[in-house]
Amino acid sequence: MPKFQLSKPININGETVTELSYNLEDMTAQDKANATKAYKKAGNMVMVQELDSDYHLYLFSAAVKKVDSSIEAEDVLRMSARDSVKAEALVRDFFFIISEESSAMNTSQDALLN
Repeated sequence: MPKFQLSKPININGETVTELSYNLEDMTAQDKANATKAYKKAGNMVMVQELDSDYHLYLFSAAVKKVDSSIEAEDVLRMSARDSVKAEALVRDFFFIISEESSAMNTSQDALLN
């Protein structure tokens, strides 16, 4: 399981945490839907999911929860701003950058076939 190294430890469930295990690979549509609900419940609205860095933090929180169900989004959101930028980029790259690249590749391949 990959681990996200925190530059500043955070307190979660009474323990000082210096790294967070996460699992983006095995997230389900339900995990993503739950992260979206939590994001909206916090008073936010997803405009363009590929560009919404705050939404990416909720997806990262869901990936952390996938490994340790005792960790809530509020716990993850206590990470430093510097760490949050890295977590946002991790999620964006996993869910959205790779998707755009493969979509562009499929479009190019379709053009070659026609």
